[in-house]
Amino acid sequence: MEFFLISVVILVGAFTQSLTGFGLALISVPFLSLFLDAKMAIPIAGLFGWLVTFPVVWKMREHVLWKSTLLLVIASIPGTFLGIYLLKKLPSQMILIAMGIVLIITALHTLFGKKSIKRELNKGWTFLAGFCSGALGGGVGEPGPPVIAYTAMQPWSADQAKATLLSFFMLQMIGAIAGFYSSGLLTGDVLKRFTWGIPAFIMGIFAGLCAYQYLQRKQIPYHTIVHSLLLVIGCILIFKGFR
Repeated sequence: MEFFLISVVILVGAFTQSLTGFGLALISVPFLSLFLDAKMAIPIAGLFGWLVTFPVVWKMREHVLWKSTLLLVIASIPGTFLGIYLLKKLPSQMILIAMGIVLIITALHTLFGKKSIKRELNKGWTFLAGFCSGALGGGVGEPGPPVIAYTAMQPWSADQAKATLLSFFMLQMIGAIAGFYSSGLLTGDVLKRFTWGIPAFIMGIFAGLCAYQYLQRKQIPYHTIVHSLLLVIGCILIFKGFR
């Protein structure tokens, strides 16, 4: 049963990432945490979240703004190890509550937030976004929200924003995975469950690419659907954390 559940979650997460350019961690970590310990769910999602970046970054490599990417990565390093330390030391219930809060804030901002004014941000904001993303990535497996908000406020093209965002995730997760290993979180049980999800991961990537073309033709507001679901999941995780 666990094999089936992991496969379904990874399939949906990979499908979402392939379709929208983000979302594998935001989808897979909360669902995995419903039947796995959060300290196991987060490394599993982190491994898949790292793998999914490679084909997209390679395809869009000419659009990557490497200076901004490297500043974000450097700033994320201390944040990542702080997050992993908290993941190792804090009870799983507190991690679930933190994860639920992150999901709710992200979903509400996406669904109801006003469009930000695009302007060139200084290095201070770059380092802050990188540090916060590192802390969230190491602590709750979801590094996306701070850097997504950061790239959304920059006067970059859509290709530059997406390519830079994914290149950051690709490099940042190397540090996160190293941190998981050094902290004893990358266990044999985690790797076994990771291998269970690989076939579903590949299927999800290809299915998402096909679905993207369909949604573009039908103009279906998929992001609204996804973030509405994340809002519900966030509430469920907070409820589970307080039980």
